Amino acid sequence: MSESANGFACEAGAQDFTATAYRDGKGSRRVEVKGTCSCQTPGFKLKLELESPPIVPDELHLNLTEDEPGGTVAQVITPTDVEGTFDIGDEVERVLIVNRGFSVPIKEG
Repeated sequence: MSESANGFACEAGAQDFTATAYRDGKGSRRVEVKGTCSCQTPGFKLKLELESPPIVPDELHLNLTEDEPGGTVAQVITPTDVEGTFDIGDEVERVLIVNRGFSVPIKEG
């Protein structure tokens, strides 16, 4: 399977993601991050994982990981969804996808 020039098989950018903050039943603030990436084939599994350190003053730091499909798959660009929910403090204003080099502003839900 070929990778793009940036080393990833799934293309992702800030325009493909949203980040929405809300309060849970206990009053804690959480952010739901959702995105759709363009993967080179169907069957990719995408995941948002906490980067170390996960929170730097006003940012939540995440990495977008991809697991390739097994077996033979058609070489067709395929939209692939990813999402994750993370605890954040009141000071966090944006999500930085560190390994992809883009950030997404957090909107209140």
